[in-house]
Amino acid sequence: MHPLVLSVEQMRQADLAACERFGIPSLLLMENAGRGVAELVLARAAARRRAGDNVAIVCGAGANGGDGFVAARHLAQRGVDVRVFLCAPRSRIQGDAAIALGALERVHAVSIEDGSAWAEELTWRSSFEGASVIVDAIFGIGLRDDVEGVPRAAIAAMNESRAYKIALDVPSGLDADTGRVRGLAFEADLTATMGARKLGLALDADARIGAVEVVDLGVPLSPPPDAGPLCHWIDGPTLRGDLPVKGATAHKGTAGHLLVVAGSAGKTGAALLAGRAALRGGVGLVTLASTAAGQAALDAKVVEIMTAHYTETEDADPRASAGVLAALAVRMDAVAIGPGIPTGPNMRGVVRELASRLAVPMVIDADALNLIGNDIVRVLSIAQAPRVLTPHPGEMSRLMSRPVEEIQRNRVAAARQVAERTNAIVVLKGARTLVAAPDGTVFINPTACGALATGGSGDVLTGLIGAFLAQGVEALAAARAAVFIHGAAGEAVAERLGSGLTAGDLPDAIAAVIRSGL
Repeated sequence: MHPLVLSVEQMRQADLAACERFGIPSLLLMENAGRGVAELVLARAAARRRAGDNVAIVCGAGANGGDGFVAARHLAQRGVDVRVFLCAPRSRIQGDAAIALGALERVHAVSIEDGSAWAEELTWRSSFEGASVIVDAIFGIGLRDDVEGVPRAAIAAMNESRAYKIALDVPSGLDADTGRVRGLAFEADLTATMGARKLGLALDADARIGAVEVVDLGVPLSPPPDAGPLCHWIDGPTLRGDLPVKGATAHKGTAGHLLVVAGSAGKTGAALLAGRAALRGGVGLVTLASTAAGQAALDAKVVEIMTAHYTETEDADPRASAGVLAALAVRMDAVAIGPGIPTGPNMRGVVRELASRLAVPMVIDADALNLIGNDIVRVLSIAQAPRVLTPHPGEMSRLMSRPVEEIQRNRVAAARQVAERTNAIVVLKGARTLVAAPDGTVFINPTACGALATGGSGDVLTGLIGAFLAQGVEALAAARAAVFIHGAAGEAVAERLGSGLTAGDLPDAIAAVIRSGL
């Protein structure tokens, strides 16, 4: 099972459901959370703690502060010099957090200081002198407004410190649902998140959250069915069961045949990248269908790939060209369409005919998406086989007739909406690519590799998805596996070449990632 990524409301419902199902009081969940944090502090920050140094834990009034109180108690019991600072008056700390604070107060070795009136950053800075580790337990998922006043001063001072910084659940000041900064956010080296990763830790690849560790709360977490569709963090080992396996008796005819409709004069590189990626993804046969000029150029470049053409000119005759491609598709196991195709008005009819009527799985990318545009719902309403759409934000903008900025503000909602309306799998590309299913389930790819921002990398992804579809992998699993492997290949190449990565480097790296077993 791919790990859950929960919204704030889903996490709260999951906590409540766990308590009701197992008869476990919420205080025990807090105890498990705090103990897990203490273990992380000991394991991850041990090398940074020097003799005479202390661990400073800054706590708010809510459950996040309660987790901090429990962590402080466990650290003190392990002989760690701990100092706790309150960001809120003692009178505001209630419920489980108050019980946890009361237990901490009985550990006389722990210094607890009331900083609820310290509105100056300088006061907080001086308080952190001698701390080699600072733990942020102010808000977590309990943030409701922009950070101001005492918490802002505390966060600013923590950020200025050279200590190793650990956030509990979600860095204070970071919106737990969107990842956006609410005024000012704690800049963590490590985020210890409780029970499950939160959406705000998954969506914004630039968020200053450091490494993320999920703290086990001791009970399985699952929101109730009425909590809405779930998001998942794509996990490499879990993907292994999705990948096709070639047996000893396999041959090219049993490993799938992919038709790639791609390329045109001056754009045959896109077709070649998609074709090479498909072969490295394990498909047995690839045929690249292009314009006549495109085929001539491709014939001078390809070795293992077959070619065909569907039009003599760069603007295809809709009926004739669609007929040629449909005849080719009869003996294919899947189709990939879009990279580098002509964009003339006649090609619009070709793409729409194929997208709606071909009875084989299809991945639709690049200019094929642009040629369908905001008519995507009608075009796919009669599709007779699975469809995978792979838009980048600009293409998504054209599909939805909405500004790119609006889509980027809520990528999950945009991907879900198009997937539901088209009954297709939607791969919304970008840092942390999203894979959305029609039922609202979303898978978030962990990759955020800036080196992949290069021409042709999307064509490689299209070829890889097509390869998995042609080998019989179900559409959601094919898209999920392909985006993970594509990202992992980018990261592997970037380690060697940095920003000098080109899309042509990716196919061989894809084969290496698959061979490694993920």
